[in-house]
Amino acid sequence: MTKHFANDFHEGRMPYDDDKILNEVVQYLDYLETPNENFGGMAVCPFLKKERVTEGLLLRVWRPNEESFFSVLDEFVESDKTSALLVCMDSDGIMWEEINRKKYQKAIQLAMEDKGYKKHKALCFSPFEDWTAAGEETRKGSPYFLINLAETDALNEAHRSLWKTKYFDNFSESEVETLKVYPKNKKVINEKSD
Repeated sequence: MTKHFANDFHEGRMPYDDDKILNEVVQYLDYLETPNENFGGMAVCPFLKKERVTEGLLLRVWRPNEESFFSVLDEFVESDKTSALLVCMDSDGIMWEEINRKKYQKAIQLAMEDKGYKKHKALCFSPFEDWTAAGEETRKGSPYFLINLAETDALNEAHRSLWKTKYFDNFSESEVETLKVYPKNKKVINEKSD
């Protein structure tokens, strides 16, 4: 797979069409759905397969110079989909490799809240940052910067459902803290039987 080629428009290369871009992303999603011993035998993203099988995922290429984030967000909110994954393309003024993922995520979450999107949350995933979960560089394989949109309650419920599994067993203390695995001021005891 040619990594990030579609984002290299600024180097004079011919950009990929959306189908080619989405096919690259689907290969990455296949990896995220594959059971992995680092995650207690579960998939890196244990809820993704259901989203794809039930056609609950809106998978969409987003070019910020052609349409606003909020027009894409509206498309998702008005759809019958339960989540969306935006594949972010470089454009004038936005080179995703240069974007600080954490700051961008916070900025769009605040903008969403300011515009009344209080029930939804945006999570950003950058292949350009150093990031590990259970010691694995789970984001490096993504061919593009991605934005996941979903209802906040659904994300929280999915996250909490993993507490009593082996999913987090191989996470370092640093990863647990960075990923905010457990609620503040509360230690969750893993209640599974050994």
